[in-house]
Amino acid sequence: MKNKEKRSYNNVGRKYPGYSYKFDGTKVNDVQIQSYISYLKNKETTKHYGYKKITYELRRDYDLKINKKKVKRLMKNLSLLFPNKKSHVRRMSPKCKERKVTASNQLWQMDIKYAFIGGTRETAYITSIIDVYDREIVAYSIDLRCTGEVATKVLIEALYNRNIKDTNSGVVLRTDNGSQFISGTFEKACITENVLHERIPARSPNYNAYIESYHRYLQDECLAGKIYMSLNHISYDIKDFVYRYNNERIHSSIGYVPPHEYYLANIS
Repeated sequence: MKNKEKRSYNNVGRKYPGYSYKFDGTKVNDVQIQSYISYLKNKETTKHYGYKKITYELRRDYDLKINKKKVKRLMKNLSLLFPNKKSHVRRMSPKCKERKVTASNQLWQMDIKYAFIGGTRETAYITSIIDVYDREIVAYSIDLRCTGEVATKVLIEALYNRNIKDTNSGVVLRTDNGSQFISGTFEKACITENVLHERIPARSPNYNAYIESYHRYLQDECLAGKIYMSLNHISYDIKDFVYRYNNERIHSSIGYVPPHEYYLANIS
């Protein structure tokens, strides 16, 4: 019986070309593309992006014709991929599904995030309002107290920022049942400003999913791992984060553009 020749599987299959093209036809090798990726992953705004958002940044900022599978491979080579997240089914309450949002200033969500100030051993209360349609943080405040007056201040600022103060806008504002939101001061302000205040059921954060998601980004990308010495110290970082979130950070749910850009593009 003749000995069978051992088949070599080296170099079997399609090789990666080692380059991509710009939209004008210019060839860009993978080494250069990897340097673009490394730069993006070191920028303050984009360092938390996964491969899908990095793909859009490469297309937008560097005019590259490149798909997300290749970007994922290059990021894996650079050890820049995040660990795989466990898949989960997104929970949406019936009440949330009933309210169809088709434009900005129809539905806002409001909540409070707590942060510790190590230098003064005080708690900072970060009160924020997000527009569900365009994902922009319409207004926010950082205070050492958490009252109906503070919540009212943020609401009035949001109405002014969207140029709908005293316009009978009828915006719906959704909050939880915190003491500041059920206070007479805040309820009176909502009635005066023709804002429909909608309170979610107890222990149901999924009703306020968008503001909860924003606060998770705020924690992970701004507050985590830092020790703040004063209210001014934490205020500076949060102000910078809110600006980048609204004007630089792209969101897949609104077509991979920043919230303020999406808002301006869809103003009627």
